[in-house]
Amino acid sequence: MHTEKPFKATQASEFQAFRRDSLVYSFGQGLVLFLSSIQAFIIPKYLSVEDYGYWQVFMLYASYVGIIHLGFIDGLLMRWAGKNIGEFNGEIEVAFRFLLMELMIIAVPLALLFSMFFDSRFKYISMMIIIFAIIYAIASFFNYMAQATRNFVLLSVVNAIRSLTFILVLILMFHFEYSDYRYVIFTYSASFVVVIFAMVYAFHQHVYLEGSTFSRSWYFGREHIKIGAFVLMGNLIVIIILTVDRLMVSTFFRIEEFAAYAFALVVLTIFYTFIMAVSQVLFPNLCIMAIDSRITLYRLGKPAIVICWATLLVLYFPISRAVKFYLPDYTNSLPLMQILVSAIGFGSLIQILHVNFYKAYRMQRKYFFCGLMALALSIALNLAAIEIFGTLKSIAFATVLSFVFWYVLNELSLRSILKKSELELGRYLFILGAYLIAFWAANVFVDWFVAQTLVYICLLSIVTWVFLRKEVKELTNSTIVSRP
Repeated sequence: MHTEKPFKATQASEFQAFRRDSLVYSFGQGLVLFLSSIQAFIIPKYLSVEDYGYWQVFMLYASYVGIIHLGFIDGLLMRWAGKNIGEFNGEIEVAFRFLLMELMIIAVPLALLFSMFFDSRFKYISMMIIIFAIIYAIASFFNYMAQATRNFVLLSVVNAIRSLTFILVLILMFHFEYSDYRYVIFTYSASFVVVIFAMVYAFHQHVYLEGSTFSRSWYFGREHIKIGAFVLMGNLIVIIILTVDRLMVSTFFRIEEFAAYAFALVVLTIFYTFIMAVSQVLFPNLCIMAIDSRITLYRLGKPAIVICWATLLVLYFPISRAVKFYLPDYTNSLPLMQILVSAIGFGSLIQILHVNFYKAYRMQRKYFFCGLMALALSIALNLAAIEIFGTLKSIAFATVLSFVFWYVLNELSLRSILKKSELELGRYLFILGAYLIAFWAANVFVDWFVAQTLVYICLLSIVTWVFLRKEVKELTNSTIVSRP
């Protein structure tokens, strides 16, 4: 039986680097979180419910644009993660040239195809999705370079500038009464051009388009597509699981109902800002960690993520009050939020720990097939919810159940490398359930949002003390040990 090892001072430098990167990037993402909150409330205020629905249709399908590079950028991240830029400087120009060729080869036929099959409204959305796909792929190339070299200060600054640019232009547009979803889509896409310019300026000494032959670029790209293909497919599965409920709602419900469901998820997406910050920081740090450090990180990371998620649920109560006061047309989204917050807890563990450990141990195929099974169940549950109940709440419940299944499947799949028992799996399922019961109790038995917040904080503290007291103490001790 595996015996858990205490945090060692010899692991301090690895954990200190990870903590430093996490704090730096999370600080930047905190500003992005603030700007995202403004965006989440400004756009539905000035767009009609129907226009907001079409804006969210664009955002839904734009979430799939990462597939356009066929896994090439993922292969680069797998190869470059944890290295200094000087170690792969000679590959950057070759990689960038191939990416530009690949994007043109894929995007042009897609644009011709979409132009023949959609009416004017969806033709505009589809064309903007293709344009956004090209912009996003180039921005992602530079973002992955910064991520691989652990330049999280640059990432934080660039992401904050992009979000700020989008918000400022939105405010100007709405002030001059340009309140149309097409302007919002265009502005959102254009804001990523800011990322490209900033990153090109930061990496201009390493990016140039001279001296590489076509055959060399093509061979380099093909080899890295092979490396990243299963990572891409695994990531695509993740995105589909995260969006399958919206796909179902957009297909089987009216655009106004889709807008209500999408708004609930947009507000909850704010919570994912910090989740993705830690996830992006973790992978390059994980690649350079020793095996013992990885196992310790997993053991300490799980309670830390669960507690952070449970603490962030406090934000729901003031947010719900703001929605009732500021956006009364979207109060029907609040019951959906109360259900869907459950998925964030499981999604956080999956995105931060599971996905990164699969990649760090080169278990891309297992990552893909576990995701595929979870996706199949998610589709089945959502279709059953529509057929049997036909309500938005039933779809939200089906989404939560699919996340629970996915979490359990990943835990069992990773058990061989992490040496975890079924007893621990059951324990954390119980703890997550306890936090959710505390959250729903505060919603059901208390009316005023301030009282709800205070009651939930009390219940949160009790659950943490009863079930995670030992882990909190160990997390505190690890922080003290790892100080320079």
